[in-house]
Amino acid sequence: MSDNKGTIPETNTDRWKKNEKLINQDPALKRVRDIQQGFKPTSTITTGADVSQQYKDNYDKIDFTGVRTEKKNYRVKINGKYIDEEDS
Repeated sequence: MSDNKGTIPETNTDRWKKNEKLINQDPALKRVRDIQQGFKPTSTITTGADVSQQYKDNYDKIDFTGVRTEKKNYRVKINGKYIDEEDS
């Protein structure tokens, strides 16, 4: 058993190459390594094979918060009462 378990191996050694091969096979390990090294992790899109390259390139720019910047042109009525954004 090796006594240097848990240490980072020297670059281009057999142990380093083995570790790199394992990391490159698993997206979760790649993400953790990128974060640890100070890089922004690349987004992995798994919505399907027909996703365009433009979508993949701009995926990180999508706002998923659901906050609208424009005013809606309709009102919601629940149980006979209008629910407005200003009242809540």
